[in-house]
Amino acid sequence: MTSMERRVLSHEVTSGLQDDDVLLERIPDAIYDGMVAMFARQYHFNNGEKMRLSNYFVKISRALNDEMVAFIQETIQGLEQQQFPTMPAPDGFQPSPNNLLEAELKGGFTLASFDLAVTDGGMKNIEFQSVATYPISAAKLNQYLLDNLPLDDGYIFSNSPQTDWQSFTRLYGRLLAGENNQRVALVDRKVKGQKTNFEFFATQQELAVPVDIVDMEDIFEDHGELFYTLPPNPTPLKLSRFYNRILLAEALFEDDYPNNSEAWGFRFDKAYQALKFINHPIKQFEVSKRLSPYIQHPCNPDCYELAEVAQHFKEGRLKYQDYVWKHKWGAAGHRLVLAPDAATLTELADCLEDYIAQSKVAFKVFKTDDKQEKIVELRFMTAVENGETIIVPMARIGHVVNNGNGDSTFKIHFSDNNKEGYGFSPVVIMNSE
Repeated sequence: MTSMERRVLSHEVTSGLQDDDVLLERIPDAIYDGMVAMFARQYHFNNGEKMRLSNYFVKISRALNDEMVAFIQETIQGLEQQQFPTMPAPDGFQPSPNNLLEAELKGGFTLASFDLAVTDGGMKNIEFQSVATYPISAAKLNQYLLDNLPLDDGYIFSNSPQTDWQSFTRLYGRLLAGENNQRVALVDRKVKGQKTNFEFFATQQELAVPVDIVDMEDIFEDHGELFYTLPPNPTPLKLSRFYNRILLAEALFEDDYPNNSEAWGFRFDKAYQALKFINHPIKQFEVSKRLSPYIQHPCNPDCYELAEVAQHFKEGRLKYQDYVWKHKWGAAGHRLVLAPDAATLTELADCLEDYIAQSKVAFKVFKTDDKQEKIVELRFMTAVENGETIIVPMARIGHVVNNGNGDSTFKIHFSDNNKEGYGFSPVVIMNSE
């Protein structure tokens, strides 16, 4: 069945957003200053340098939160039951089964992020991908707010009000280091310049497991095993727990993996002795925007395989201005077409099968006490370990640009919102009925 046929059969009814489902509130100055100081002291986060902690936080209702958890669980179940179409993996990414964790071996994932826009019509899926993003730092931000602000009926882990900081850190510790508390190599490209590297330091600081922050260029193979160095120390260390933070899109589009052997001293598709990947990059392909055309849920906006509906755009049955086109495993803005047109369709003629067409969503606009207008995207960062799931919510607070012709552009990325009142925001779930 094509994505178009599945969409026709899907249910589109949504109950809309209730008045108290999503609220923005200012963080008291003393608490906000404490957050910023803690992030600077513990995670080397310079507020406003590359991104900003918002001085507003987001309250969401338990009813809305539970709807989002059900959406995530449906998606997990669909993956485990192989309900979605399969596609061949990109060259260099098909993993050796012996190097995968059990959850990933069975078709599921260990780490993923689900991004949803807050709209007047309810929550709308923007994208989901098997990328960890900011679970440790976001959980710490939420916990700090809860510890310092009187929110007696609030909780901070979407999966359950009973989940606490200790159970959260224990699960992540087991997931990354295994039952024997092995040394973890947290691996990314260009680690010193990554705008997300505060999350690396949070992982190193908050979990009771040994974590090294490793640049992928410092990894090499020797006799079927992987090793790494921590410059300036030249002593090799054996790599046994590979916590992957490398984005598949960056590896392919920026670093020419797997062809650039000078930069890449290892391969993701080779079997290595005594090695386990946590969040193997093949998951970023399998659990990605490519699934959106096949999700039948009120949270999911109209979405199609671009190759299946290209003729519909040409004939005017679908309007270019109503859709964004997204590369199926692009991330961080890679291969994102915000304003497609007939010329774009011609340019992509040889790779239409790599793209989806997703209906644009109109964010709800919040007016806050600083006289600014804000939009909100909620992110649910999900970890699965030995059958247990923990979900950390966070928010991105952005803004809307009115283009003067009746159209609006919604700016949600951190780089577009590095100013007071916007940015990386804690989330608290309100348990009151």
